[in-house]
Amino acid sequence: MHVSLRERAACPLYTAIGVIEGRWKPMLFQRLSDRPRGFGELRRMLPGVTKKVLLEQLRQMHADGLVERRQLSPASAGVRYTLTPYGRTLGPVFETLWCWGSSHLARRQAARGTLVPPPVNRS
Repeated sequence: MHVSLRERAACPLYTAIGVIEGRWKPMLFQRLSDRPRGFGELRRMLPGVTKKVLLEQLRQMHADGLVERRQLSPASAGVRYTLTPYGRTLGPVFETLWCWGSSHLARRQAARGTLVPPPVNRS
């Protein structure tokens, strides 16, 4: 069965997946769940991410209303990213996915998992 683009666009599940998909978005959510962070700090916390990709993922999260970008004083010429109240509503979603993924890894008797701790829900 073929799913049309129109059907996907109208599907809440595809919409949710589209918002959170991306190699770095779950880790960005986790890193921002405890406090605001600067771009450089996020980049250091995510070894392997390129500047271009990190910026792209943050812009997407900002466009979706999940992340707020605050310009610091001109003297510091930096920015801080923080989860918005709306972005924090994803906390239970990521916790549920984390639990499901952990169960799935155990079920498959997987030899590898993730080194990233689960997101902190601060709802």
